[in-house]
Amino acid sequence: MITRATRMEWKNLSLKVKLILYIVVGTLLVLVASTVMTISTVTSQEEDLAYKQATEMARNYANNFNGDMEKNKAIAETIAVSVGSYDSISREETNNMLYNLLVHHPHLLGTYIAYEPDAFDGQDHLFVNSPGHDATGRFIPYWNKINGPIRLDPLLDYETLDYYQLPKKTESDVLTEPYYYEGVFIVSYVSPIIKNGEFAGIGGVDVSLNYLDDTISDVKAFDSGYAFMTGNTGILVSHPFNKDWIGEKTLYDFDIPEISGAADDIREGKSGHVKTIDPNTGETVIMFYEPIRTGNFSFILVVPEDEIFAGVTTLSNKLLEISLISLIFMAGVSYLIALSFTEPIKNIVRDFENISKDAVRGKLDSRAKTDVQKDFREIPMGLNEILDSVTAPVRDTIRLTNALAKGELSERSNLNVKGEFKQLANTLDDLAESLDTIIEDSSEVLSAVQNNDFSRQVRVYGEGNFRILTEGIEKTRKTLSEMIQEREKLEEIRKKEIHHRIKNNLQVISSLLDLEADKFTDESVIEAFKESQNRVISMALVHEELYRSQDMESIDFSDYLIKLVNELSYSYIIEKENLQIKTDVETVFLDMDTAIPLGMIVNELISNSFKHAFSPRQKGEIHVNLSLDKEKLTLVVGDNGIGFPENINFRKTDSLGLQLVTTLISQIGGIIELERDSGTRFRITLN
Repeated sequence: MITRATRMEWKNLSLKVKLILYIVVGTLLVLVASTVMTISTVTSQEEDLAYKQATEMARNYANNFNGDMEKNKAIAETIAVSVGSYDSISREETNNMLYNLLVHHPHLLGTYIAYEPDAFDGQDHLFVNSPGHDATGRFIPYWNKINGPIRLDPLLDYETLDYYQLPKKTESDVLTEPYYYEGVFIVSYVSPIIKNGEFAGIGGVDVSLNYLDDTISDVKAFDSGYAFMTGNTGILVSHPFNKDWIGEKTLYDFDIPEISGAADDIREGKSGHVKTIDPNTGETVIMFYEPIRTGNFSFILVVPEDEIFAGVTTLSNKLLEISLISLIFMAGVSYLIALSFTEPIKNIVRDFENISKDAVRGKLDSRAKTDVQKDFREIPMGLNEILDSVTAPVRDTIRLTNALAKGELSERSNLNVKGEFKQLANTLDDLAESLDTIIEDSSEVLSAVQNNDFSRQVRVYGEGNFRILTEGIEKTRKTLSEMIQEREKLEEIRKKEIHHRIKNNLQVISSLLDLEADKFTDESVIEAFKESQNRVISMALVHEELYRSQDMESIDFSDYLIKLVNELSYSYIIEKENLQIKTDVETVFLDMDTAIPLGMIVNELISNSFKHAFSPRQKGEIHVNLSLDKEKLTLVVGDNGIGFPENINFRKTDSLGLQLVTTLISQIGGIIELERDSGTRFRITLN
């Protein structure tokens, strides 16, 4: 665990020592890593190469022995086919053939045939105990070199041994497992003789395993590796050192798991290799085994492990030596590098100290010397750039704060800086902009209040003390707004009361006029009272509509017209019961200054139609149309009566009603036109 004292000691080391340590340790780590990787890679490659080399060697030997066994098998097949194909061949000719084959193939131990009783020529009784025959007279010649020179003997134990019984049973070629015959360890290549579809005998050759043992014992692998051969059951057929194991021991007898596993593979005709202990030397070896397909034998190559990997060990040692030399070399180089760094860095550090002292005293104009070695020149230049980048924002900050103190809120930072300097400049700009926005917004609110507009709310509150100020302004605005609203409500109530009283007074006047009219019998006087009463009613209806309206300023003039027409119809219905009034009015809202004159105009025009447009008991129609198109109001009042007289100018007449109409039209700035076709129509247009 690294203690605090250890860290302090490390900090107190000189830069030169640290550089040397860093370079040496870094180089050591790189070399160790590269060496380990290289050794690992090379070891793996060398192992693969060694395994491939040994495996290929074992496979080549196995293929060579397989070829020899194929030849021996072919000789046995030739013997069986030759004697089985010719019915006229004699026993002497057969013996000559067997003898010549043995002479021409010196590696063979013996050649032979063996026939079933009387299966050769039916004359076995004539050859009892003669050469190549036994007491049964069967033709069983065995030409062999068991005791040295070639000689002829009768075959033995053919009734029990596999060399005869297996081909007889299977009627197919047989390569026997190694066995002892007359004290000699041999294998037999046997082919059945078939005549007329029946088993007649065998033809075969014997090969001494001493021959194989001598050949295989000469095989060498690497320095001290050796080879041996086993049968399908794992029995040793050859061994270069322990001859007494041949024919007596199997691979299972060594009781070594790896070797027993290899024996299982050999039994199944598989190839492979295992790392195990050599039962002959006790050393760790790699055992390679390859099957010899002809005969189910296996060729086994044994190589000591250290010999296979000898090249790997040598290469690893060389790599370690190279790494050590490289480390020593880099230590020297790092020392030279450290020396070249130390002096320039000392000078730069000295400059740093002087600049820091000046900065503490508030002197921001000090700069580092740049006349240093090229490789280190970027350091003082970079320091100077840092100082320049710090000095400019500081001075710009002072300028902005002074401007804010003077109330110059439009001033902004004009430096192109980044990072926290940019954040500082943005903060000052945000402060100035915030103050400017708050003051501008609050000024607009106060100006609106001065103009009696209390709907303009404070939109920018700010933070801290600014918020206290803006919230105070907003509270004042709300208080004033509530006071004005309260006053407006009182004013509205007052206006409603006024309209209500005016309407009531006008209704009283109308009632008084009606009562006064009853005192007279002169129709003209009564008619004058009625006209006055209708005019009063038209005005009273306007005040009634204003009283019922929401804003106390405008009325629904279409609704007003319908009520006015109904009142006039009621007024004249007794005398003019055959007349109908039709209305086609759009919804239009008018203020009081327009509604009252226009209502009186309609009253006069409809009254004129009732009085003058129709003769007594004449049926007719009075129509009132009101429309609004693109801010243009059109009012049409007409009838289908006798028409307006051609000799009368409605603009210049003694009729009080028409004089009132033209006067009121002029008052509201309208235009009135008279249309005489199909009755009378007055068209009034207002913008």
